[in-house]
Amino acid sequence: MKKLLMVTASVLAFSVSSAYAADMGARPYTKAPPPPPAPVLIWNGFYLGVQGGGGWGNSDETFFLTPNSPAFLGSQSFDTSGGFAGGVIGYNWQIGQTVLGIEGDYHWADISGRSAIINIGPPNLLDTYFTQLRSFGDIKGRLGYAAGPALWFISGGAAVGELRHRYDAALNGGLANTFAQTDTRWGWTAGAGVEYMFTPNWSGKIEYNYIDLGKSTIQYTPLIANRSEFNDTFHTVKVGLNYHFNWTNPYPVARY
Repeated sequence: MKKLLMVTASVLAFSVSSAYAADMGARPYTKAPPPPPAPVLIWNGFYLGVQGGGGWGNSDETFFLTPNSPAFLGSQSFDTSGGFAGGVIGYNWQIGQTVLGIEGDYHWADISGRSAIINIGPPNLLDTYFTQLRSFGDIKGRLGYAAGPALWFISGGAAVGELRHRYDAALNGGLANTFAQTDTRWGWTAGAGVEYMFTPNWSGKIEYNYIDLGKSTIQYTPLIANRSEFNDTFHTVKVGLNYHFNWTNPYPVARY
């Protein structure tokens, strides 16, 4: 009898627990929320930056008056080289993957060089020409293609530079035989580069530019023909760091 009561109680307890579990139902499954989308690396808007690098070029000098001796090497071509540092400001418009832009920059520079000896005999054995690009900048348009965080671009526009030219006979002729002229010259520039945006506001770039600043003149005497003309061209490679304000889209939505 006692065993029968114990078996009956066990069966009742199992039935009650099963019914209670059935009433509770299955625990609902909750999916984990998706991670927030990564910000889009857009190129729209204003940017400011710093940049610097190295340059090299060529200074072609032509003397127009009749040489004063057969040994007078009055027309020469010589190399220039040096470095520069400066800043940039610009604005981009992005249409799909196409990026249009305009920017201006300016740099302090020391890209300079000296000619070979002009006179190979006395009295001015050490006469030379000297060219120095002291500063330069440009205002140019840019056309680029945005591939993810990278922007590949070409550029071109107007260039300006402060050039100093000197006919230097001071080592063997005194100050009276040294002539110098500093000019601000306008010309043109063209180039290409790549810019990489590593955060929504910061990018780094590397860029090559060719610069032609046209002709400059040293006038030695009032006689028009007694002059030298210099045609100066330069190649520059610059690296830079830009900050993008992104005012046109402060809360971008992921596209990639």
